[in-house]
Amino acid sequence: MVTTIEEERVTITNDIEIGATIAYANKNEKRPFVLLIMGTGKLDRDGNSKGFHTDLYKNLSDMFVNMGCVCIRYDKRGTHESSGISKTCGLQDLVNDAINVIHYAKKLEYVDEGKVIVCGHSEGSQIATLIAEKEEVQGLILLSGACMGLKEAIMYQNMLIYDQAQTMNGFKGWILKKTLNKDKIKKQIDDMFSKAEKSEKDTFFYRGSFFNTKYLREHNEYTGEKYAQIIKEYPGKTLAITGKADLQSDYKQLERIASFDRVTVYTPEKVNHVLREIDDDNQILNIKKQYNRVLKNDIYEGIKEQITQWINTI
Repeated sequence: MVTTIEEERVTITNDIEIGATIAYANKNEKRPFVLLIMGTGKLDRDGNSKGFHTDLYKNLSDMFVNMGCVCIRYDKRGTHESSGISKTCGLQDLVNDAINVIHYAKKLEYVDEGKVIVCGHSEGSQIATLIAEKEEVQGLILLSGACMGLKEAIMYQNMLIYDQAQTMNGFKGWILKKTLNKDKIKKQIDDMFSKAEKSEKDTFFYRGSFFNTKYLREHNEYTGEKYAQIIKEYPGKTLAITGKADLQSDYKQLERIASFDRVTVYTPEKVNHVLREIDDDNQILNIKKQYNRVLKNDIYEGIKEQITQWINTI
């Protein structure tokens, strides 16, 4: 049954102003609260940017409201309707911004402050995990990114590109085979994070681009193993979902936490990073075209069923 969903655009003020959307069915009773945290990049709170329309986070918000929750999604620091400077923003800044949204939500009269769930997608899974160390929340939903550090995720994606290049024909395949080398890929990624550790400036230049020093340095403090240890020590419940067709996060990393108490792991077949069932042979160099097609479909039904069952235990 589809619920009539109401939405309010608000500004949450702390050290910066955070542009956010509150979604709910009604304000007549206290309901569980879900904070929705997006992945990397400068998509808006709905999951859209110029030339790339996904509505991924709008879809997730609607899903949570239909499950009987209040949901807040928001623009990251320095993007869209949130102030601050994105190019000097660190990982801990993103964690603290999310906590400030939780504090705001707990004061809403129609939010049950004893049932707070943090749902992170992709990098949002890392942010959500770190929130569990600082703020009392009753549940974590980690979508398409649990138990992987940023460096590990970048390495995983680049190795998939290398593997695909080995089977490509034509001039593009020839070029990629000539230029890509596993040891070289590893060295370049190691060098990038090493430069972040050594840089004394807000940004540093590496291989044709500028990178945020603080952001990479703080991300480099956390490996998949460290995230798994945080989840192990977290007293609330965790639901970790990564599809087996995800080309941006490795579902096998969920094995680190599958045996933990209070942790539920779900790895659906043929489900990709944007929580949809794939419709092709799933190659990382074709991933944006795939996303543009499959995002027209609904979130994979098995994911919605898993989340519904899990939320009812909070």
